[in-house]
Amino acid sequence: MLFKLAFKELAFDRMMSACQVAAIACILAPLLLLFSLRNGILQEMESKLLNDPHVLSLTLDTSYRLDKDFFERLEQREDVGFVVPEITALNAIVDLKFPGGANRVSVMATKAGDPIVCGSNLDGNYKLANNEGYLTNSLAMSRDVHVGDQVEMRVTRVINGERQVAVFLVTIKGLIADRFVKDDYLLLPPETINAVDDYRNGYEPKILSDGSNVKTAERQYAKFRLYAKDLNSVIPLYNHLVEQHLDVSSKVRQIEDLQAIDRVLNFVFSVIASVSVVGGALAVGGLLLSSLKARKRNLVLLRLMGQNQGGIYLQVLIECFLIGTLGFLLALALYWGGSYFVNDYFKIMMPGMAISVLTYEHFLIFYLCTLVLTEITAIFATQRVCLRVHIADILREA
Repeated sequence: MLFKLAFKELAFDRMMSACQVAAIACILAPLLLLFSLRNGILQEMESKLLNDPHVLSLTLDTSYRLDKDFFERLEQREDVGFVVPEITALNAIVDLKFPGGANRVSVMATKAGDPIVCGSNLDGNYKLANNEGYLTNSLAMSRDVHVGDQVEMRVTRVINGERQVAVFLVTIKGLIADRFVKDDYLLLPPETINAVDDYRNGYEPKILSDGSNVKTAERQYAKFRLYAKDLNSVIPLYNHLVEQHLDVSSKVRQIEDLQAIDRVLNFVFSVIASVSVVGGALAVGGLLLSSLKARKRNLVLLRLMGQNQGGIYLQVLIECFLIGTLGFLLALALYWGGSYFVNDYFKIMMPGMAISVLTYEHFLIFYLCTLVLTEITAIFATQRVCLRVHIADILREA
């Protein structure tokens, strides 16, 4: 009954109702478009950073002597996403023999969860056997090597003036995208990398030799390949390593720039949104007060016919619910039109990038905020206009 009555009231004074709907839409549509631009720009920047594992990586600029305890403590940190020890750059150089030639490359340790393996659309949870590895795509293309092929790895050393060579066959299980590595690399399990390091240092590891002289002393590593868990973890992890007196390089500056842009855009949006909301509340409130004053006699007559104050409140709240919903739908249509033109304009300059982006969660939040604002305004206006007057006064005016 009240819903039907509220609908007829709005339809009867359709001009005032249309003005209220338009006022809400004209306030809400620019806010939706502005927030979509803020959200789209930040989302695109963050997506580009997250899709580049180098942004999450932290590297050592010089060599150190890092023991097992150091890596165990590092792996226990919640802000560490992936870490694997590295041997010295000199010991990590090997020769790969292909049909028609050979290449000198560096070997790199890898294990489950490696970001550059996952980023290359390979199974990041696959555990390589000692005789399996990943090869960089550019080297594989130049030497016509495919997944499943075997390549011959040669590790050379000089002992007592005699040059010795260990030959080891490696099965290629996948190709690493070139954007993740600067040079040609062969990625191998840590056990194989340790065997290469030991062989170069004069030992006889089982993987590359006869196992007659296996290294038993505590192993020391020169560097590490380290990735933070997420963008928010890079700076705390960087500070932790610096506190350990390690010379670390990272993309902290890029992340700080993104956070600074986020703060600036949030501040600008907050100021504009606050001014718009206050102005919108005054505008909608003024229109609602005018509408209620024009319909004051009708509402008072309803009280005379037995309608209680709760019923009057509920009727006005239903009217404002309908006005708020229609205003939001009109604002949504205006936003979609504006968003389409914005994205279409930037499509040529920034292909594949969406400048104006909002999710269903954002629309729901804006809709609920619109309803809350209009309903609060309705309660205030109803109390101010309709429930403070006496029925006798309205009847005398008639």
